[in-house]
Amino acid sequence: MPYMPEEAINLVYSWLEPHNIRLKITKPRRSKLGDFRVKSRKEPAIISVNGNLNPFSFLITLTHEVAHLKDFDERKTLREAHGANWKRIYSNLLAEVINTGAFPNELHPALQRHINNPKAASCSDAVLLDALRQYDDEPKARLKELEDGAQFLLTNGMRFERGELKRTRYKCQELNSKKWYLVHGLAEVIKVDMD
Repeated sequence: MPYMPEEAINLVYSWLEPHNIRLKITKPRRSKLGDFRVKSRKEPAIISVNGNLNPFSFLITLTHEVAHLKDFDERKTLREAHGANWKRIYSNLLAEVINTGAFPNELHPALQRHINNPKAASCSDAVLLDALRQYDDEPKARLKELEDGAQFLLTNGMRFERGELKRTRYKCQELNSKKWYLVHGLAEVIKVDMD
């Protein structure tokens, strides 16, 4: 399976070709989908993207990181990494990708909404995340899909019981320590049978 839609390859190449850059496809990371790093002006900048993403998530994440590259190239700083300049660049790059026909029409409303108000991470955009999820090989259950009182595991192995909704997060009790946590409704979970 390709990492990204074929329709976008030439465009992405045109973004990267003028820069001294290394693109790394990494093993899955829990804390992030992609990353942009600059060690020094003499060394190539590094963009990394998790290799387990579906092609559309991969392309959006790569576009996010290329926007950091272009923002850094313009401003020569990583301060305000998700500021107005980055948002402008990211929105323009995403619009270019949409114009290649790389995304299915079903994703366009969520992408357009995302372009109009880009988040620091695509996984912070609940509408886009839900739209992209349908293209995952094995979509995982989300906490919001469980019922109150259901027990579940997070990807870190902690076991919880779902409680009431507080805006976008659920008040959940960790079953070993009996401590309460707020867990986002979009968190990937494994439902467990109650003992």
